[in-house]
Amino acid sequence: MNEAATDHLSRGPEIAEALGARLESVLHHYEQRLLASGVGVDDPRVLSFCTLQARAVIEDSLQALGSRRPLERMRSVDAERGTGNGTVSFPYQADWRLEDPRTAVMLLFDVVVEAVAASMTHHPDTSRCTVEAAVSLHHSIMWRFQAALETKTRQMLHETAQSFLENRRSISRDLHDRVGYAVSVAKQNVELVRLYRALDAPSADAKLVEAEDSLRTALEEVRQLACELRVHARIEGLENALRHCAQALCAPDAAFDIVVTGHESWLSDDTMDELFQALREALRNAFAHSMASTVTVRVDIAPHETRAVVEDDGVGFEVARRPGGVGLTSMRERIERLGGSVGISSHTGRGVFVEFLLPTKSG
Repeated sequence: MNEAATDHLSRGPEIAEALGARLESVLHHYEQRLLASGVGVDDPRVLSFCTLQARAVIEDSLQALGSRRPLERMRSVDAERGTGNGTVSFPYQADWRLEDPRTAVMLLFDVVVEAVAASMTHHPDTSRCTVEAAVSLHHSIMWRFQAALETKTRQMLHETAQSFLENRRSISRDLHDRVGYAVSVAKQNVELVRLYRALDAPSADAKLVEAEDSLRTALEEVRQLACELRVHARIEGLENALRHCAQALCAPDAAFDIVVTGHESWLSDDTMDELFQALREALRNAFAHSMASTVTVRVDIAPHETRAVVEDDGVGFEVARRPGGVGLTSMRERIERLGGSVGISSHTGRGVFVEFLLPTKSG
C-alpha cells in the first residue's frame, strides 16, 4: 500500500486520542441534551441507561479507531464480537416514551460528531476524520441495537409462552372448580336416583331434581366462562370489560355499579390483564356467594398507583376463618406478583370490602 493510502487510513488513532480526552465532557453534554429533549426526565432509569450505553458505544468506537485500519476493523466488529449474547440489559419496564430511543441515538450521533469536528478543527483532513468517527459510531450503535432487539425478542417470546401457560392453567382451574364440581354432583345424584328408584320413589324424584339443578348450574358456568374468555380488557377498555363480566355473573335480582377513572394507558399490558382478572374474581365471588343486592366497583388509575375497590352489601363472612377461601388466594397472587397488596374487610351480615393497591407501572 502506498504512503498516501496508509496516511489516509491512519486518522483513526488521532481521532481516538482527541475524542478520548473529551469523553467525560462529551457524556455530560449528551446527558444535558437528553434532558433538554425530555428523555429521562420522568424516569432516571431511562437517562442512566442512555448514558451508560453512550459510554459503551463511544469506547467501542475509540477502540476500533485506535487500530491501524479503523474502517476495515469496524466492518468486521459484528463477526468478532457476536450479537445477542445477553450483554445488553435494557430496562424495558422503565418509563420510555415512544420517541425516546430514536431521540437518544440521534443526539448521540450529533454530540459525538460535533465533538470530533471541534477536536480536529486544525487537522488538515477534518472531513475524513469526521467520516471515520461517524462510521465507527454507526457500527457500534447497530451492533448494540441488534443485540438489544434479540434480547427483547427472547424476553417477549418467554413472556408470551408464560402467559399462554398461565391462561391454560386458569382455564383448567375454572373448568375443574366451577364446571367439574357441578357435573360431579349431578353424577352422584343420578346414581342415587338409580339406587332409590325401586325403594323410595319420592327420594329418587328429589335427587333427580337436584341432578337437573346441578346440570343447569354447569351449563350456566360454561356460558359464563365462554363470555369471560371473549372479554379483553385492553381492547374493550377496563370499564366495558368489567361491565360485560358483571352482566354475565349478575343474578336477576341484583344490581351493579362500575366506575373507572384515570388513563388506562398508564397501565402496562401485564398490569391491566392481572388487575382485570383479579377484579373479575372479586365480582364472581360477590355475585356467587354474598347474596348481595348491589355490587359496586371503583377503579382509580393514577400515574404511580392504581386503587381498585369491590364492595357488596351481602351476607359477608369472617375473613379470619377463611383467609384463602373463595378465590382470595388467586387474587392475592395476581396482585402481589405486580408488587401490590390486597386488603379484605368483612363480617357476617355486613358485606365484603375488597381493595387492591398496586403500582401503575409494573417492575
